[in-house]
Amino acid sequence: MMMMMRMRRRRTVSLHRWEWLLDVVALVAFIVAAVTIIADRTWWAVPGPVVAAAAVMSRRRFPVWSATGAVVASGVVLFTPYVAFPTWVLAEVVLFTLAIRAPRTWTLTLGAGHALVLYAGAIVVFDERPWEPVALILPVWTAAVVAFGLALRSNGDYVSALESQAQSALAFRESEVARHVGEERLRIARDLHDSVAHSASVIALHAGSAERHLERDLPRARESLAQVRNSSREVVDELQDILALLRDPGASTEPEDVPGTAAIASLILVTRDAGLDVVETLDPLPPLDRPVGVAIYRILQESFTNARKHGAGDVLVALRAEKDAVQITVSNSTRGPASHGTGFGIVGMAERAASVHGTLETEAAEGRFTVHARLPLHLRAHESEMR
Repeated sequence: MMMMMRMRRRRTVSLHRWEWLLDVVALVAFIVAAVTIIADRTWWAVPGPVVAAAAVMSRRRFPVWSATGAVVASGVVLFTPYVAFPTWVLAEVVLFTLAIRAPRTWTLTLGAGHALVLYAGAIVVFDERPWEPVALILPVWTAAVVAFGLALRSNGDYVSALESQAQSALAFRESEVARHVGEERLRIARDLHDSVAHSASVIALHAGSAERHLERDLPRARESLAQVRNSSREVVDELQDILALLRDPGASTEPEDVPGTAAIASLILVTRDAGLDVVETLDPLPPLDRPVGVAIYRILQESFTNARKHGAGDVLVALRAEKDAVQITVSNSTRGPASHGTGFGIVGMAERAASVHGTLETEAAEGRFTVHARLPLHLRAHESEMR
């Protein structure tokens, strides 16, 4: 932003540098007019140059009024030809400022008026015929001054438009970077929540089981401890994958060993080992995109985690394949009044479904909590339909 402001300031300074140069020209023209009046003692010729000089001094703040006064001064000196040319020079300086500062309508109107005054001046002051070169050159002089000022202004407007375009592109690029960073943070947060919450709940259940059976049923305690060890290893491996992704910006946005639909059977087995009674209805799934498979696995994983934390021990799972989508339904009974919960699990499942252009809804009624999700089989087909 600061760079764009500096560029605009440099462009403005470059454009108005012409005005500073013309200040010198105006000063010289006024001195010539003053010397001529003093030398010839033609005091009645003072109003024309004075009005034009005043217009020069006020032209930056009041360009339209100053240009109007300059055109009037150019007409006044038709009656005092001794100082006509210096006054016309002062008027041209004002018209240049008008061209680079004022609306184009005023510039063209006052420029045309001044050209007519000079055309009349060539005939009256220099006693030229209407078709002779001097009579034609003086209006062209005004046209050239106005055209040059308008050209500089158009170039400045073009540069300003390019700078605004570049600024908009930079802002868009920064917003896209921020959006991608936010999406990546959400994805990492979801992965951490899914893997850690699931594994931690399994570890807690089996650790409690091992503690209860340590003295009375040693083989069962050892089995529970083995499950604790396996779950701990799984969560450590997933954490290492996520940390490796954070350390390497060029790494894939999804670790390759994140499980998909092929691991659903293993997930159900682990859930049963954790003490839940799982009844599943799983249709064979057609080939689907890997992100969709990961989303299905994560939604089931989080649903099982919620069932272990808040459920009464039974879970009904249905996975149905449709023509272009997969329907997921997970339902479990609750220990108390069914509720939607206030943690990040449901939010994470909804975000996971939305990331593959799917939908997810939850329902709490009659002592059961149900998750309904619908995910497309293929992301590209869905994106083509959206277009």
